[in-house]
Amino acid sequence: MEDTTTKTGRWSIRVTATQDAVVRRVIEESGESLNDYVVRNCVAAAENDLADRRVFVVDDAAWAQLQALLDAPPVYRPEVAKLLTNPSVLEKGGSER
Repeated sequence: MEDTTTKTGRWSIRVTATQDAVVRRVIEESGESLNDYVVRNCVAAAENDLADRRVFVVDDAAWAQLQALLDAPPVYRPEVAKLLTNPSVLEKGGSER
């Protein structure tokens, strides 16, 4: 998900000579700028860290909305029922590719 708005924030980070050499080698080979490489990888790592969270803090309104969704009766989806009644690729076996 790329944001096309103007960049106004600025980061200042320190790295060892070894870390610098590794990153500069990959950006040299890829042709990507140092800024783009660092930001892309940092944001990807942050998104992964957020996705791995196990505790979420929400306000009372969001909690009530979540509780209402969880308490609601399930919605029957014929497509899902059909999918779950057919054997999976792993259950079928065989070596088809």
